[in-house]
Amino acid sequence: MYSIFDSQAFNANLFFPRQDTAPTPGNSDDIQVEVERGIVIHARRHPSIEARFSLLFFHGNGEIVSDYDNLAEHFNAMGAELIVVDFRGYGRSSGFPTLRNTLEDAHKVFDQLKSAGKFKEKVCIMGRSLGSASTLELCSKRSDVAGCVLESGYADPIPLVERRGLKIDKTTPEEDALFNNSEKIRLVKCPLLIMHGADDFLISPHEAKLNYDNAGSKMKHLEILEGVGHNDMMMSGSYFTTLKQFFDTWSSL
Repeated sequence: MYSIFDSQAFNANLFFPRQDTAPTPGNSDDIQVEVERGIVIHARRHPSIEARFSLLFFHGNGEIVSDYDNLAEHFNAMGAELIVVDFRGYGRSSGFPTLRNTLEDAHKVFDQLKSAGKFKEKVCIMGRSLGSASTLELCSKRSDVAGCVLESGYADPIPLVERRGLKIDKTTPEEDALFNNSEKIRLVKCPLLIMHGADDFLISPHEAKLNYDNAGSKMKHLEILEGVGHNDMMMSGSYFTTLKQFFDTWSSL
């Protein structure tokens, strides 16, 4: 069924893709996943023999896979083998992004990586900002996802585009079930960490609290990081400490 979330006006307000011209690191594994005939999604895996689990990472708006090349070693040090995924039209991926195909593509990427043996036995999904949509799509619908991390994630996509002038009067229950993170997170049962900047003026910390309150996970933790906003989360001294504590606890279950 057609939705306002499928419209060109909505998606042009939501997505800000950019190309990737950076060289590929020598120790990485570039993966192309065909999600439709002639349309491929680019993912980059940073292998780690010592890793205890795979971390499938969906980045934020305006970001690309290579933005995380220099961060892979930090995730490797926490026991994670990092795999970063682009959206359609971002980086080296082809096609044009919509919120709907972003959700659908997440399953196709996951299935391809799993069938190709690119995952460790345990898989955690992490999404930053816009990437929280793909993350919750997988974590709410799959039993083969063992952990979930949301960083600067949104609850409802409508405020994201309303700030850019697009007004949406109402949504249907069917649209909320598919596109509203705060509704979808009710179905998440795996261990969950939500991190958000206290000074985030793009996506309010109240949205993180709503996601936390609604989450169906028995093991869940909300961490509001003081002194940081939307795009400088890693500047917080507790960013990697919080992640490591969650990874250590979750991966030992």
